[in-house]
Amino acid sequence: MKINRLFYNYLLLFALLSSCQSNSLEVDVSESEVVLSLGRMEQDLLASTTQDINNKNKALIKKYGALYEIFVSDMIVEGSVHDPAVGERLNRFIKDSTIRSIYNSIENEFQDFSPYHQEFNKAFSHYHYYFPDSLIPNLVTFYSNFNAKVFPTPNTLAIGLDMYLGSDNTYVKQIPTDVIPQFIKNDMNKKYMVADGLKYWLLNHFYDDKVGDDFASKIIELGKIMYLLDAMMPNTSDDIKINYTPKELAWVQYHEDQIWRTLVDEKVLYTKNPSTINQYIIDGPFTKGLPNESPSKVGVWIGWQIVRDYVEENNVELLSLLKEKNNIKILKSYKHGK
Repeated sequence: MKINRLFYNYLLLFALLSSCQSNSLEVDVSESEVVLSLGRMEQDLLASTTQDINNKNKALIKKYGALYEIFVSDMIVEGSVHDPAVGERLNRFIKDSTIRSIYNSIENEFQDFSPYHQEFNKAFSHYHYYFPDSLIPNLVTFYSNFNAKVFPTPNTLAIGLDMYLGSDNTYVKQIPTDVIPQFIKNDMNKKYMVADGLKYWLLNHFYDDKVGDDFASKIIELGKIMYLLDAMMPNTSDDIKINYTPKELAWVQYHEDQIWRTLVDEKVLYTKNPSTINQYIIDGPFTKGLPNESPSKVGVWIGWQIVRDYVEENNVELLSLLKEKNNIKILKSYKHGK
């Protein structure tokens, strides 16, 4: 694939302008407004070191259920919350000097969570507009011990705030790159938090893995998830929604024809090889098979554009898009595939 390294200033301007264009998904949600209940599990667990730990443990089990149980057993590996001896282990954990320092970092950055809470409320008001009978989750923030950005349960959307402290945070820097690779650290930016949370929620509730196991089917299904994200965040720029930098977004926009031609020439479109599929849809420092200048998961980005073109060309409503399972039909509308 031949790369043109010029015109990045133009491309960045194009990316900015394209994100400001009018949007058919800008709907009136005044009759669909919701307010998500907000729990701060990290504060409930770590704010005080003097509260009776056994009573605190019982209160957290009652308030946060499965999330708290998984946090204790799997994320900080302190055993079952129902073990009579867990109190002593939790006490050591919450008084540990490093844990206290990390918690202070989280508090310094996110003590006031209201701006993010408002963004989630706005996004789920759009969600409620399209899916009025669907469950609206509780929103919970927590310390994940650097295990999870987002942890959705059937009725809760939990956000691991430590995973959004930023790559320049002292403790994030100290984590070896064989534990958390640098490309993941680079994504630990709070500007992606709301979009990340929504993507996990949408993937859990709408991704259909029965449509097909070939590459084209998978990227179109992922494209539908990204289009749902468009509907929930109609005024958010594409780079934020897909976790790209503006420069990375400009790169895929400029090289879209060449990316598509690579997928066709390398016979990727209908492959069922999991390794080949994954190289184009998973996170990484870049997309394997493309130049090092490429961002990761360009397959997801292409799937997103395929779905957008299908919706635009056929004037398809959101619910009809989700019901459409003929991926060949969707693919035929793709402008860069012609």
